[in-house]
Amino acid sequence: MSLGSKRTNAYVLLALLALGLVFVLTVEDPVFIDYGVSFFYFLLLSASWNLLAGYAGQLSFAQMALALAGGYATAGISNSTGMSPLVSMVLAGLVTAAFGLVMGIVTLRFREIYLGLATYAFGGMFASWALAAGDITGGSRGMEVMPLFADGDNLARYALWLALGLNVAFFAAQWAILSSRWGFMAMAVRDREAVAQGLGVRTTLVKVTFFAFTAFWAGIAGGFYASYVSLVTPAMGSFTNMGLVMAMTVVGGMGSMLGPIFGTFIFRVIDYWTSGYGGEYTSLIFAALMLAAMLFARDGVIGLVARYGGKLMPKRDRWALDRPAEAPKPPAA
Repeated sequence: MSLGSKRTNAYVLLALLALGLVFVLTVEDPVFIDYGVSFFYFLLLSASWNLLAGYAGQLSFAQMALALAGGYATAGISNSTGMSPLVSMVLAGLVTAAFGLVMGIVTLRFREIYLGLATYAFGGMFASWALAAGDITGGSRGMEVMPLFADGDNLARYALWLALGLNVAFFAAQWAILSSRWGFMAMAVRDREAVAQGLGVRTTLVKVTFFAFTAFWAGIAGGFYASYVSLVTPAMGSFTNMGLVMAMTVVGGMGSMLGPIFGTFIFRVIDYWTSGYGGEYTSLIFAALMLAAMLFARDGVIGLVARYGGKLMPKRDRWALDRPAEAPKPPAA
């Protein structure tokens, strides 16, 4: 049985979940707990961006801006109503899903780099507004957010459990979507949109749905992390962070369910080992790693394992970026 099969992908994901549980149950060092939280935060962002760009073919540069919107929405709801951030972040996800819906509708006519530039403009406008509207957002100082849990002594550990749970929920939802007709329609739109449309796939509905769904999870991630650090600032939505999310996905393997997991892990490990040498060196290594991936391993870590692992892993997993000979036929209504 190959790792390219759906069953084996499930086994690998379950094995990684087991490793995650072992880590959460055994880690004691506050530094490692904090790195664990940030790992799951970036994993949720990179995996949701991978679903939109890697599977649905919608290149968006607004994922971090949506996370920023989720952070501000969580802060606004919690601070104004006293509602728990756990509930507020879900409501914030609905707010960002609405933003994603609007973004998807407005950018329907754009393709590839033009779509990316349009979403970049959306993200830039929101980040600029957050910086300028100091009376609402706190400007560069940011806005304070209610802590996730009342027990401050165990806040980080509870947050680690919650971060793991959010990722499990996302990957389960992603698995269900990619196994359904929605997954096949999304890949048909990505590969040959005109052909898919001619075969009856409602391309507009598919695009807008994936924009809204991934925006929901970006908002959840932003609301979670803002509540974890008890602060949300415009820096969360910076293009530097957006580039980091993209790099994690590309290095791990874009268009593969496992790719963002490996990519995020690699980048967080590098960040830990280079933290004592200054952020400039970390950024330099990140840039070099992404450049090397684009030059020599365009399929990322997943592709390298496929290339040198023989039968252990085919070139791509079942839900990958291979271009089919013909667009799949839409299922009967």
